[in-house]
Amino acid sequence: MTTSIDKNPSFRWYIANNPDTPVDVLVKLSTDEVWAIRLAVAENLSTPVDVLIKLSTDEDSYVRKYVAWNPNTPVDVLEKLSTDEDSTVRYRVADNPNTPVDVLVKLSSDKNKHVLAAVAWNPNTPKKCG
Repeated sequence: MTTSIDKNPSFRWYIANNPDTPVDVLVKLSTDEVWAIRLAVAENLSTPVDVLIKLSTDEDSYVRKYVAWNPNTPVDVLEKLSTDEDSTVRYRVADNPNTPVDVLVKLSSDKNKHVLAAVAWNPNTPKKCG
């Protein structure tokens, strides 16, 4: 990426979304000042696990929400995100097909109806849960 292109957030967003973007570029974009670019990195299925782990503590809940959505996010990170103060982050954890049963069981007592619905829809949720 050239310096003039680096200044264009739209271009950086497209690069962050591209599954063919080299890992070193994704790592750099994961620290971008624009939250939408960090979100695109969190959503990218080619983002390395260590970057997802770092983004799981991002100050912006939209970024954390897409870390929770990403199927490559480690189970221990999903477990931590399942207690996030933002219900949309918890919803994405409940919706993630890799969320373990014990986390789904904990989320089955969430106060948010959308989280509860995602738990109910998750194929890993035990038939008798909550």
